[in-house]
Amino acid sequence: THTFRALCRQIQDIDYDFVVFNGDCVDDPASHDQATAFISELTEGVRGDCIPTFFMRGNHEIRNAYSIGLRDHFDYVGDKTYGSFNWGDTRIVMLDCGEDKTDDHWVYYDLNDFTQLRNEQVGFLKKELAAKEFKKAKKRILLHHIPLYGNDGKNLCAELWTKLLEKAPFDICLNAHTHKYAYHPKGELGNHYPVIIGGGYKVEGATVMILEKKKEELRVRVLNAKGETLLDITV
Repeated sequence: THTFRALCRQIQDIDYDFVVFNGDCVDDPASHDQATAFISELTEGVRGDCIPTFFMRGNHEIRNAYSIGLRDHFDYVGDKTYGSFNWGDTRIVMLDCGEDKTDDHWVYYDLNDFTQLRNEQVGFLKKELAAKEFKKAKKRILLHHIPLYGNDGKNLCAELWTKLLEKAPFDICLNAHTHKYAYHPKGELGNHYPVIIGGGYKVEGATVMILEKKKEELRVRVLNAKGETLLDITV
């Protein structure tokens, strides 16, 4: 709560159009009351009563006793946890990486099927990258929780998605998961687009990203909980 409120103070004077929580924000939901409390605090903090608010799924939304119950709290467009949309002439593509553990890991014993989810999104990506909405967009933003680049662990989607994504003209990719802020310019790690990884839940390492589209430019800023600018780039 302390961290989140500190980040909210950094954007309170900004007239933003929408908000994205990029995973692990409804953390290990154990019950209906706990999940409702998480979601209420987050939406109230960003004025979610009047500002469109997107909740990306991280690996921790998948865990604990009430994880399946989260489906009753959100509107899944097309009954999917991934998708794409235009905001003006900017195309935004959201992917769901699922768990960071394999389906046969001992905590799941193949009771999950994230293998199917990852494969399903290969078809989605092929269709999306060929769509006129994607091709005609002036700017293209990619969002997913677990980084494909700059991740200490393995992204189980990498073998399926990387070759598709590296051919796509994304201007920026925004990730989370590692709990450590990082910026990787295009090409630094073999990435074909700049990658920004958000910080963690501790106040000293937390970050908020602000994207602003004006004419032909997309400006991306990263602030910490003190309001200090960690990154300010135009793509």
